[in-house]
Amino acid sequence: MARTLVIGDLHCPAVHQDYLAFCKSVQKKFKTDQTIFIGDIADNEAVSNYEKNPELPGGKQMYMDTLESINQWKKAFPKALVVIGNHDKRIHNKASKHGISPLYLKSYQDLYDTPGWEWDISFAVDGVMYVHGDGWASEYPAFNAAKASLQSVVSGHSHTKFSINWIKGPNNRPYFGMNVGSGVDITHPVFRYSTPHLKKAILGCGVVIDGKNPYLEIMHE
Repeated sequence: MARTLVIGDLHCPAVHQDYLAFCKSVQKKFKTDQTIFIGDIADNEAVSNYEKNPELPGGKQMYMDTLESINQWKKAFPKALVVIGNHDKRIHNKASKHGISPLYLKSYQDLYDTPGWEWDISFAVDGVMYVHGDGWASEYPAFNAAKASLQSVVSGHSHTKFSINWIKGPNNRPYFGMNVGSGVDITHPVFRYSTPHLKKAILGCGVVIDGKNPYLEIMHE
C-alpha cells in the first residue's frame, strides 16, 4: 500500500515557477512514498499541428528549455511513475503520421534523461487507475471514467477540473474519480490560445493513501 503524490500537468517549460516548491510541501505534509506525474510533462509546442506562436523559440531551443525545466523536477523526484500525456506524444504522433517507426525514436527516458522515471500510458496502484485523461470530457472527466470502469480513477489533462466524486458499485465498494488540476503558468506564450477563456487553470495536486483515501491540495497564487 502506498502514499501517492499525484503531480498535475507541467507542460515544461511552461510550468508555474512556484509549483515545484508547492508539490514538495505537499509531499512533506502527507509523507508520501511514491510519486506519479499525471501526464503532459512537456508541452512540445514546436512540433504541434497548430498555428505557430511567433513569440516562442524554435524547436531546438524549446527542447533545451524543456530539458532544463524537467531536470529540476528530476532532482526533486528522482524516482517516479510518469503517465504519457497527449502533449508528450506529439513527437511520436507526428512520426507515425509520416510513416516513421518508433524504433527510430528515442525513448522518453532517453529523450529527457530520466533513468529513474518509468513512463507508460497508465498505471494501476492499490486498485486505482492513473491515466492522463484525454478522451474523457464533461465537468467531471475522471468520475466518468470511474463510473464506466467501476474502478477509482485519477486523471489530469483538463486544467480547469479539480474535484473528487464518489460512486458505489454493485459490490457495495465505493469508487472515486479525481481530477488534480495542473501546474501550468497560463501567462506563458504556449497558452496564448486560452487568453479569452473564462475558465482558467486550477493549480494543485493530489494525494491518494492506500488506494482508498484521496485528497486535493490547491495552490493559491
